[in-house]
Amino acid sequence: MASAAYDNLCFEIYEEIYRRLERRDEDQLRFAAKGTAKKVLRRENLLRFFRSLVVPHLTALQQFSHDEDELVERVNKRNLHDFLAILIFGTCRIEAAWTFTRELVARDEWPVRRRGKTLGLLPAERDDLIDLFGNVVAADKFFGNQACFSTVVIRKREEVRVRDPQGQRLPYLEEQALAKGSFGKVFKVKIARGHFYDPQTGMGNLAPLDMARKDYLVSSEFPARGEREIMEKILTSSARACQNILENYGSLEVGPSTYSLFMPLAICDLRAYMMEHHQARPNTMAEKANMILSAEGLAGGLNFLHTEMETSDREKLVCYHMDLKPSNILIFREAGDDPTRDHAIWKLSDFGMARVKLRRAGQDTEREKDFNSWFVRRQKPPDPSLSATLNRRGEGTYLAPESVSSTKSMKAESDVWSLACVISVVFAYLEEGSDGIERYQDARLAHPNANGFDRFFLRGTRFTSTKVHPAVHKWHARLIDRAAERDPAEAEVVKFMLRYLEEAVFDVEPFPKRHGAKNVRDMLLKTFKKYKSLGETQRDKESEAGRLKPLGSTTLPESPARGQVQGWYLSSTEASKACKISPEGSLVAYWTDVKISLYTSQSLYSSKGDEAAPAAEHLLVATDCILKGVCLTQRYLVASTTGANFNCYIFDLQRGTSVDASLDHWYRLTLPLPEIHRLAISPDGKTVACILRDKEGEQNPCSLFTASVADLIKYSKRPPSSSTDEASMSADASNTSITIAMEPWELEKLDWPAPAVTHVSFSGKDDIYLVVRPELTAKSRVHQIPIVHLSLANRTMESVIIESRGLDNSSSAGLLTTFAPFHNDPATCAVVTRENCLHIQNLTESEPIPPIHKGLKNYRVLKLMMDWHDDKMFALGTTPLNQRLLLLELTVPRSEAEKVEVRELAQLPGLSHNDEFTVRLSDEAGEKYILVAALVGANRRAIYRARLSEPEVE
Repeated sequence: MASAAYDNLCFEIYEEIYRRLERRDEDQLRFAAKGTAKKVLRRENLLRFFRSLVVPHLTALQQFSHDEDELVERVNKRNLHDFLAILIFGTCRIEAAWTFTRELVARDEWPVRRRGKTLGLLPAERDDLIDLFGNVVAADKFFGNQACFSTVVIRKREEVRVRDPQGQRLPYLEEQALAKGSFGKVFKVKIARGHFYDPQTGMGNLAPLDMARKDYLVSSEFPARGEREIMEKILTSSARACQNILENYGSLEVGPSTYSLFMPLAICDLRAYMMEHHQARPNTMAEKANMILSAEGLAGGLNFLHTEMETSDREKLVCYHMDLKPSNILIFREAGDDPTRDHAIWKLSDFGMARVKLRRAGQDTEREKDFNSWFVRRQKPPDPSLSATLNRRGEGTYLAPESVSSTKSMKAESDVWSLACVISVVFAYLEEGSDGIERYQDARLAHPNANGFDRFFLRGTRFTSTKVHPAVHKWHARLIDRAAERDPAEAEVVKFMLRYLEEAVFDVEPFPKRHGAKNVRDMLLKTFKKYKSLGETQRDKESEAGRLKPLGSTTLPESPARGQVQGWYLSSTEASKACKISPEGSLVAYWTDVKISLYTSQSLYSSKGDEAAPAAEHLLVATDCILKGVCLTQRYLVASTTGANFNCYIFDLQRGTSVDASLDHWYRLTLPLPEIHRLAISPDGKTVACILRDKEGEQNPCSLFTASVADLIKYSKRPPSSSTDEASMSADASNTSITIAMEPWELEKLDWPAPAVTHVSFSGKDDIYLVVRPELTAKSRVHQIPIVHLSLANRTMESVIIESRGLDNSSSAGLLTTFAPFHNDPATCAVVTRENCLHIQNLTESEPIPPIHKGLKNYRVLKLMMDWHDDKMFALGTTPLNQRLLLLELTVPRSEAEKVEVRELAQLPGLSHNDEFTVRLSDEAGEKYILVAALVGANRRAIYRARLSEPEVE
């Protein structure tokens, strides 16, 4: 009877344990989180367990010298829940349970020692288990199942060693690859509740915790524990004293060959922020000042590594990073009283290339510690670029000239050179956005002596000396001139910093001419104060004026009604990163890194004067991500955020009591898919298309994911009762793994890496267009634009390569200006390159109509739209001699011989060639108009409505 009761109870407990296991469907990864066994083996089940062991005609007191209550109390005091759970989960027979009770629970001696070893500790060795149970079968059953209940606990600022990886499980609810480096591979991991322990507070994490894990392959030269402790001292001591050095959460050695470091999870790195997440140039003084302040903090962090580090034994440490570049600068948000104005903290990371010198008290010499010899260098990820020239981009771009000398003498000054390169690139971004960074890079590569290497210096030959790349001075002069066109006072600030870099840092002779990190930090602080003062002056001027200058309206003389422009400045002065208009032109969305503002026709027309307030706003409460992209229709707004996974919000705009659109009803969705790079929604609001990164690296081919909005909502988390609950709901949502049955077409592998896809949009409910970044071929230097048309209805993919006309040595970044698909023939599109060359091309290979190429004389076209009937085009553009923006009407050529006629309809007041804007054709109650949403100048956003026809009168 006892054996039957025991078997039945064990089966019941087995089922409950299995239901509670994390990642239970993955045999080699499943684990019991801390406290799982204790929850299952609660008092009630422990009582039943010990009763099931009692043989007939005896009591527990007679059999084990203790009654059931005393046995339960001992299990709790001795924390034997996990050991017992393994026994049950391993389906060990009742004889093993008797032994467990006699030897580990009923015995008065505690801890129980045998042959110098403590029994009951996990993970247990096989020989000890054989000795305990007295037979091999029970020992092997226990030994084979103990890994699930011997889950590793990461200890903050300490090293944890796992000698046998097969005997323990790692506490990761999720893990996704983020990046690959020369020595390590970085993952985003979610640590299970209770498995990140802080010895100082005695507390474990109360909820699942996201962090970054960097895995190294340990080389045969990895030093003994003393050397490893030096590495820990460097990373932990620096983080405690300097907020701009990435903190070390702890380390984990798994077996003899793998070593992992745990770090806070950043929003993104500086390269990704400038090139992907915030491509438009900052358009306010406050934004620019904040970026300079972040750079000043980074320079302070570098100075800390060079001059201010000490071990706990008061030994002086000097660390040379040796690999300072935007991708190794991680961005974190520092929450303030106003979450819309959080300050970004830049932290220096990735010490895999670092050199460390340790000076002991009383010693004149320094001993250098080279991290490189401790780890195995991984093979560099291949670059799938079509261009042999482009293959070399990024290889040592930010390294100092002494890095390629025959007698390398890399010092602190080498890091300062790299810092100056980063600052130079940041100023290119401040003036021209991500396109400016591309053009600056192209300028460095284009020099005949660059030999295909993108560096800030030109390496000397047998007869010439190494020198600063001339493109650096030329681009600095360009940035100063561009700023002067906008504001002479800002040009002085730009000149102040860039000329300092040229005179004090960009020197090929590093010692002693090149300034140190502290000097650079001081100059950045002065630059920040100058930008801040400019921002305050600007606000004072606006305050004196009492309000923004009205947009008013303007009409070209020849057409007093058609072409009339209305305009509204938007009341918020926050710096938006981009804007979108719904397909029918009734909704406009602006967004920053943390907030979405929605404007409707009602909110515009109900505004007072020329300033309009948003109809709805949504603030992103979570601090571990930023808004990345937005698309919308009249019914839905979909927003993606940064992260390693597919993360998005879906706002149901028409759910609510107000007749106006609302952002109150939303859903958060996390899918086990790679991060969203770009997204679009069909005009009918039924289908979402996303470009997804490859999990193994951004240079691997990306995927196109399509799904219905209804299905995404069905699998998403419901909105909380208030926006303040978003952070807690976000953590809960990301903890849920969702699997959606997908047709093969719905996750289609593409031929290009995600960063190369610069545009994705719907031209109809079933037609998607992709535009791929222009490629520069090494031999002919002909710029090419792949444009891809995908038909969801026909399951076809067609593409065409549009090339620049003739030999072109200029930058590829500005080749594609705009494109517009035809409404009635989705496989045909109009493309403008170099702002003045129009291409009309059909993407169907069987189409006999040859492509049409026409030059647009006297105009620079920036945005292009097809009319509803494809018989004409509308464009926003300028003349070569005037930067102010015009609304243009163009005829559609049907052959190479037919001319393109251009007619000026209106001027958009206050909008110029350099502003960021998006456009949409609309037809409201028979009145045709063009809606323009713009980021205009400093601290301003504006919406324009240009009439194309009079309202129809019945």
